[in-house]
Amino acid sequence: MTTRSPDVIEEFLDEAQFELRHEAQRRSFAWYLTGLLSPLERKSVEPIAGLVDPEHIKKTQGTLLHFLAYGTWKDAPLRALATRFVLQRAAPRASDVLGVILDDTGMLKQGNASVGVQRQYTGSAGKIANCQIAVTTAIYTARETLPLDIRLYLPERWANDPKRRAKVGVPEEVVFATKLEIGLKILASAHAAKLPLGKVLLADAGYGYSAAFRNAVLDLGLRYGVGVQSTQRVWDAAGTWTRPMTVKELAAVMPARDFRRTTWREGRDGKRMSARFAAMRVQVAAGDDEPMQKDPKQWLVIEWRDGEAEPVHFYLCTFPSKWSRKRLVRTLKERWRIERMHEDLKGEVGFDHYEGRSWAGWHHHVTAAMCAYAVLVAERATAFPPWKAARTKAHSHGRAA
Repeated sequence: MTTRSPDVIEEFLDEAQFELRHEAQRRSFAWYLTGLLSPLERKSVEPIAGLVDPEHIKKTQGTLLHFLAYGTWKDAPLRALATRFVLQRAAPRASDVLGVILDDTGMLKQGNASVGVQRQYTGSAGKIANCQIAVTTAIYTARETLPLDIRLYLPERWANDPKRRAKVGVPEEVVFATKLEIGLKILASAHAAKLPLGKVLLADAGYGYSAAFRNAVLDLGLRYGVGVQSTQRVWDAAGTWTRPMTVKELAAVMPARDFRRTTWREGRDGKRMSARFAAMRVQVAAGDDEPMQKDPKQWLVIEWRDGEAEPVHFYLCTFPSKWSRKRLVRTLKERWRIERMHEDLKGEVGFDHYEGRSWAGWHHHVTAAMCAYAVLVAERATAFPPWKAARTKAHSHGRAA
């Protein structure tokens, strides 16, 4: 992602020391962060120990294992530090944060002893696999994306099994929560901490299908742009229908001319990414009762991708009514950022390389990975500060004029 900058790493470690009570913790954290930021192919404890202290690998390995699995240091303060550290460099003004994205990602595992692992569907693999699932949130600016928080999803079979919980040290206060509920807790915590979340929340249909979730997002003062299932029922905002329709039914009767090709960005191969989209104002159906005038109106966006026999992707958005179709689409498609962030977390800082099995160890490792990722983003923002990019853009506009 970028060249290592010792100054940024040292600056982060200087700030992190105040969140770690003991010198041994500070040393272990520095070792582990160094390993996660290194070019090591496998960023688990043993290779990291060999990198940072090649003459005492076994001893250092034991120290790092204890630091992760049994260390009494707290995750939340270091995660908050990582967020603040990046925001100071990449988004010095709260208005620089454009929005927040909610998603989940899987970490493939062997066996069934690691906390939370079981055969379950993961979108990152696109199939049912033996894995752990992490619920993630990210905030994004015009140029950067950074993790806001990451929490482990504990399946119901795990949450309700006292023996398995005890074996991996799941705290008593942790009870079963759906991925949707975990996501809302993360958002509520960030809102309470007055962290900038931007103006919009983006999520796929795994979250957006829930009316309770959508309403909770509005209660936090955010607009949403979320995927919904084909069975979602709506009324037309103009009030001409005599019954509500599912979004799939609506797509089937829409004239082909209502679907307009829209490009949202260039892909990694340089090709322009586009599909056909239709957009209309609707009101969400609640039972069969006709909507009230006071019921909020919002956008329904229907995406018809090339090669599909019919549209199968639908979105509800509370974005302003004056927005163009292109702006609606380009905002919705910003959700790709969190998928790219997951790739970078796994490929750059060993997010999914932890081989321990405990609840505390998993969360400590993820905290360290979030801190390492924060260093990467901070390095890039330091080398190419936002104000410099804005000034360059202004100058180029001036020359064009």
